[in-house]
Amino acid sequence: MKNNDNFILEQQQKHSQDISSLDLTVILPIVLKHWYWFLFSIAIALLASVWYIRHTMPVYRTTATILVNERDDRALVDNSDLLQGLGLPGGMKNIQNQIMLIKSRALTERTLNELSYEVEYYFRTIRNQLPIYPELPIKVVSDNVNALPKDIEFAITFKGDSIYQVESKSEVYPLLKTAAFGENIEVQGGSFMIECRDFAWLSRNFDRKLYFKVHSRRRLTNAYGTRLNVELVSREGSVLRISLEGTNRAKDVDFLNKHIEGFQAISLDKKNAEAHRRIQFIDDQLVGISDSLSLTENRLQQFRSSNRVMDLSAQGQSIIGQVTLLENERARLSLEANYYDYLADYLEKDATGEMPIVPVTMGISDQGLTRLVNELTALQGQMTARGAGEMNPLQRNLELRIRTSKDALRETLNGLRRANSLARSENQQQINRANAQAAALPVTERQLLGIERKFELNNEIYTFLLETRAEQEMQKASNRADSEVIDPADERFSILVSPKKAMVTLIALFLGFAVPLFTIILGNLFNRKLKDEDIRRITDYPIVGNIPHSSDKHSTVVFDNPTSSVAEAFRLLRSKMQFFTKEAKAPVILVTSTLPGDGKTFAAINLASVCSLLGKKTILIGFDLRKPRIYQDFNLENEKGVSTWLIGKDSIQDIIQKTQYENFSVITAGPIPPNPSELTALEKTQELLNHLKERYDYILIDSSPIGIVSDTYYLASMSDACLVVVRPGKTIRDAFISTLTEINSSGIKGVSLVINDIQSDSKHYGYGERYGYTSDKERSKRKSIFKRYRKR
Repeated sequence: MKNNDNFILEQQQKHSQDISSLDLTVILPIVLKHWYWFLFSIAIALLASVWYIRHTMPVYRTTATILVNERDDRALVDNSDLLQGLGLPGGMKNIQNQIMLIKSRALTERTLNELSYEVEYYFRTIRNQLPIYPELPIKVVSDNVNALPKDIEFAITFKGDSIYQVESKSEVYPLLKTAAFGENIEVQGGSFMIECRDFAWLSRNFDRKLYFKVHSRRRLTNAYGTRLNVELVSREGSVLRISLEGTNRAKDVDFLNKHIEGFQAISLDKKNAEAHRRIQFIDDQLVGISDSLSLTENRLQQFRSSNRVMDLSAQGQSIIGQVTLLENERARLSLEANYYDYLADYLEKDATGEMPIVPVTMGISDQGLTRLVNELTALQGQMTARGAGEMNPLQRNLELRIRTSKDALRETLNGLRRANSLARSENQQQINRANAQAAALPVTERQLLGIERKFELNNEIYTFLLETRAEQEMQKASNRADSEVIDPADERFSILVSPKKAMVTLIALFLGFAVPLFTIILGNLFNRKLKDEDIRRITDYPIVGNIPHSSDKHSTVVFDNPTSSVAEAFRLLRSKMQFFTKEAKAPVILVTSTLPGDGKTFAAINLASVCSLLGKKTILIGFDLRKPRIYQDFNLENEKGVSTWLIGKDSIQDIIQKTQYENFSVITAGPIPPNPSELTALEKTQELLNHLKERYDYILIDSSPIGIVSDTYYLASMSDACLVVVRPGKTIRDAFISTLTEINSSGIKGVSLVINDIQSDSKHYGYGERYGYTSDKERSKRKSIFKRYRKR
């Protein structure tokens, strides 16, 4: 035999596991038993989903795709790559920088400025705002839209004849005014007028309210920046997908296309601005060299005319050729020095938003300098792309990297300037030596040599600068954006994001099924009452009887309606008890329950009744000394009974009472004693049963509830069988488990269960009622229309 603690643990675990496990054996009976609740819940959920779909603004995803060029467009000059185009250095090499630029607040605000989205027009429905765009029947016009009240809703009602009423229910800016189209309306902070753009539309919507709201620039920028999404289509490529999710597809299409135009304009503007700076630098050099060239050309002509000398001797030609080369080198070194001065001035100005000129553009091929300038240019481009606030950690990190890059560039620049100075000194010494050779020439030839040398030098420099300027103009004219549109935004290809009908319907079906299911399951978990389907899961004791619900007011159902399903159920119980007690000559059957109200007396009376119908002498003993009731069911006296026998007041013959039914006798409980437990424990109880066994074939005991009274255990020890009556929906679950635990620990033999008051839809219900084999009185009347329909 199991010990007490193990038995309790097993019963509780068995119950909790069965209730909590949501397998088909648990779910299916619940659904079948309460199918009408599931049907009702699913119908309500589907209706709610239809209402939700019809009254929810659809949200669409509008998409555009662009190709970002990964390499900068660079123009070449001559065979030495003298000129290179300037775009967004570093930006095109890092696709993430371009994504940051597209999502930047500065670019978003620039796009919104061009679209004028500050004023929003819409209608109102039950729960939505229906936007009006792009065709507007009216337009709010103001000299300064930014001065108008922000985020305040105004309602306009057309009254006819160009008259309208504008209204604001805001506590901050209350307004109610009737005005004509084109008339100024004064509000706090400014004024505005409303222009009529579609009089026919207003006439069709006469007396219908049209709303508008002026959004603050910051809130509008944040709203579009939050909705804007940029992602790489593929890691292997540089195609970006730019998308917006919103309820107004036309508005999102215009924003995306304008935003892409703005993004392309940034790289193109920077390229053109840099080309302009290079051309300006060359023009500054041309101004000085042009004056020198004109001056030397005039001097050369005058000298030849006055001295009648047209050309140099062979020695003079050699000297001038040598000097010309040296002068060209000096010009190149001077140009380098000028660029170094420009770069030093740029670093001193700390021009964060301006890109420096690339060295190779000015014919400087030092790789270290070019790398540092390109690195600085890339960092400047990232700073411009991020557009971050001053306190942004990313910007502070960029500023630190820019300062570090500038320091490295200054150090390199100082070294290059020193090297340039030494090269210029060496060049000057070579020129001086050539001049010394020229001093040996005749005076006239020597003077001509000096003038031609200066002319050739200025002419070479001037020609070089003109060619360079022409190349820069060509580069500027051929500049293009660093990205190109693959698929522009188009509302025809917008994708519905929500509400998705299939998904909403599936969710509705799930909720319609899950809500009643979990409600019933939770109700079972928190319901203290025992259900008929729980009994087999709680205990291993055999169930020997399933008594259907009876609407009869009297307890003697077997005698009053012997062909009813209740009577048949008791006959089946009698057959099982005959099998269980076949070894006993005059079996003693104890009928008890967990708590009062479970139907133990009803079961005892009718079980005794079916035993007597066999022609067997049957006696029913009312051993419920605390609440006697049997005498009332048979209209007997209760002055004598078990209690008077136990105290020795009456004899057995005195306490036995005949009933109106053949072979059926009753011993009532008698007057309520002050000490029923002590009386029951007397030896006279066993003596009473021994006397009755000699005179009767069946002895049935209606005892007190075993779950609350201890004397029932004494009676059970003297019985051949113990029937515990359980009433689903009435018996307390915990009390039932506790009672079974006590019965198990007490060692009572022959314990079995009788389920009482089973409803017609229970799976324990007997075949007689279910298949119409019995003839219950008034059965058809007791069946509701709903139940009869279900039975079909």
